[in-house]
Amino acid sequence: MADTYDLTADVQGFALDTLAEWLPGYTYPESGPQQKCILVAVGDDGRSIDIRVETLDPFPSDPQDFRIWLEVEAL
Repeated sequence: MADTYDLTADVQGFALDTLAEWLPGYTYPESGPQQKCILVAVGDDGRSIDIRVETLDPFPSDPQDFRIWLEVEAL
């Protein structure tokens, strides 16, 4: 008997939580300026997060907001 429970929402929630936990912080690129990433919001739709990224020294930039959409599909 095949499993009829659709895991897509569970996997999507797990992946979104992982992104929200791991993206905030600082980048340490081998070349180029360091960037700071801040979690702004987790979407009510359970499929997106909003982050704010700003470039730090040596040439600071204004913060810029981004929305990351996550789509999970069972194979």
